[in-house]
Amino acid sequence: MRGIDFVEKQQMYVVKNKYLAESLSFLGFRYYKYQQEDKTVYQFISTTNFNIALSELIKLKKKLNDMD
Repeated sequence: MRGIDFVEKQQMYVVKNKYLAESLSFLGFRYYKYQQEDKTVYQFISTTNFNIALSELIKLKKKLNDMD
């Protein structure tokens, strides 16, 4: 239709851990900060690259915890 811009809804991913959000931010993913039930949450646009980065950070954390 002419004159109407259709915006595709983007999937969002919510992170409740500040340090995980900051780590993802360090990798170049921008977050949106919100208050939810008296807690701060961080919302990211869920893309393929974001999902890969999140998965790899979690794997790294598990690997480092297993070394202790």
